[in-house]
Amino acid sequence: MPTDFFNTLSSLVQEELSLYKSLELLVDDEEARVRESDMEGLLDVLQRKQAIISRQEDLLERWNKISESLGISDGREGPVFWNSIAVRIGESGYNQIVCNINDIRELGQKLLHKEGEIRKALEDHLAEMRATLLKMGRNRAAMKSYSQGMTAF
Repeated sequence: MPTDFFNTLSSLVQEELSLYKSLELLVDDEEARVRESDMEGLLDVLQRKQAIISRQEDLLERWNKISESLGISDGREGPVFWNSIAVRIGESGYNQIVCNINDIRELGQKLLHKEGEIRKALEDHLAEMRATLLKMGRNRAAMKSYSQGMTAF
């Protein structure tokens, strides 16, 4: 197996897995901020998540460069890419890389699911906040009317 190429791929996979694990911690923190109605903390978490997502985009660009160097236009998601990788690094190296890629995909799916739940909780929470604000507005209007009625006497 060409060691340099395998090491490059392995490094990319490990970096990507590390980014997803960091993202997982932030998603857990995001969930807590939503649950606690900590909007300031939520904004901080979202900014930190964006920094990781930017790093993931840079990493994807590096994967695309590898794909291009192999003469493949589909990127790493297509079977042509992975067949080419298997030929270049051999079965053993290929199995190691693919095992880690599968771990990344599973973690990514888990995070997408959890973020969907968080989004739903945030939407529900925002609906409650709107209802509370509306109720407060009605109470203020009633109090204002009552106060104006008292000054008429």
